[in-house]
Amino acid sequence: MIDEGETDWKVVAIDAEDKWAPFLNDINDVEEQLPGTLDAIREWFRTYKIPDGKPPNTFGLDEKFMDKSYTLEIIKECNHAWKELITGEKERKITHMDEGVQKMVRKLSKSNLLSLAMDDAEDDAPTF
Repeated sequence: MIDEGETDWKVVAIDAEDKWAPFLNDINDVEEQLPGTLDAIREWFRTYKIPDGKPPNTFGLDEKFMDKSYTLEIIKECNHAWKELITGEKERKITHMDEGVQKMVRKLSKSNLLSLAMDDAEDDAPTF
């Protein structure tokens, strides 16, 4: 999904204890077993910020849902980027670039990054 001009990956998943779990092993199974569900998910993500006065979200990849193997590769890439950020490896790589680029790097301590990650996780956590 493209959210306010930035890539915002979404993963369609199911609880292993859900009664549908044995029948839904990849994205194509969702359309076969629960027709219309993927269209409903796409429309919800397209429109859920409109009541807040924001424009509809758009989608990349020709608005297609990608399969499990593609999704696992994206998860690996995002996890690698997150690890570089948390460990400071990303900042060390950037410091080898020119001074103008260095100024663009936001200096955050490892503990601040972990704190921000925890705050984001709490914000995204479901409430019951």
